[in-house]
Amino acid sequence: MTQNIRPIAFVAMKYDSDHWRDKRYLAIREELEQAGYSCVRADELKSSGPVVDEVCRLLREAALVVIDSSGDSHNVSYEIGYCHGINRSPHTTLLLRAGADFPFNYRHFRHRVYRDLRHLRRLVRDYLQIHEPLSDGQFGYTFTFGFAAGGVDYIRDGAFCIFDALRDQKFSGRCECYSAEQFGFGRLFSVAIMLRCPGRKATPNYNWWMKLQNSVEENALRHKGSITFQPTLSEVAGKEAMLAKLVPSGVAEFLNGSVVRLLGSENDSLLHSYHERLENLALSAEAPLSVKDAAPIKGEFDREAAKQPFRITPVPGQNSSGMNRTAANKFKPRN
Repeated sequence: MTQNIRPIAFVAMKYDSDHWRDKRYLAIREELEQAGYSCVRADELKSSGPVVDEVCRLLREAALVVIDSSGDSHNVSYEIGYCHGINRSPHTTLLLRAGADFPFNYRHFRHRVYRDLRHLRRLVRDYLQIHEPLSDGQFGYTFTFGFAAGGVDYIRDGAFCIFDALRDQKFSGRCECYSAEQFGFGRLFSVAIMLRCPGRKATPNYNWWMKLQNSVEENALRHKGSITFQPTLSEVAGKEAMLAKLVPSGVAEFLNGSVVRLLGSENDSLLHSYHERLENLALSAEAPLSVKDAAPIKGEFDREAAKQPFRITPVPGQNSSGMNRTAANKFKPRN
């Protein structure tokens, strides 16, 4: 497993409480860690040296500095002045404040003003250019596949078929991935995704999912029968059902079909594996741009035979992941 070194984000603020129960700090920290930073506040420093020296070092060297000037702390005023004195880049410095009443000595610096914790989270996500997480009441799509006996890495291969389809559709937005084997129904596994799109329309409609499903089915054919897509067992499903039946397998931000930011702390998720493989392919001038083109199939194979599903008997009224079809029927277009 590749061990990535996470960039440091230093948070300067007036302490409302200890770092493990300060609600403002926990809200900021959670969003920063989702974006891939390792977050630290002055009261979390493990050094036994002078605290001021360590704080100044972080103000100089941290990849990102977040300063919440709420409460008019003298220490925070010093830290803002220090960043100004060393000409720290405003592109890697985020200033926050609760309320619009600023002291005269730094009111000319651009702050993001928040009303409550929810607004604070949104401002931090907006600065980091990441979309809001999907809620339990929103819907995504579960893709179910069969796999051949003795197969390996079949869940990864199925997930890559989906991510390649997102690349083909030039998807932009947040992608949350979930997966699990479904041995109770035969040699099956499911990979589900939740998508949040830019703009007012948060999630894709049913017709868009059907178009994506067709692309996934085409991509699965390239695996020469080692995995087979099961369209009759794939359906629209809610996030709550996914969390009950499947395992979280990565979160990422896409832009025009490309993964531009990996979110969360998992370094071995399906989305991390996909992004890592595309990066490795890009290092070679002769490498294809898409994972589905990375290992061309040698020789001919029977496409019709590859389309045939495994013989399985799912529980009536449910698909292989145990998700009810009632939710999917609500999304089907009416005549």
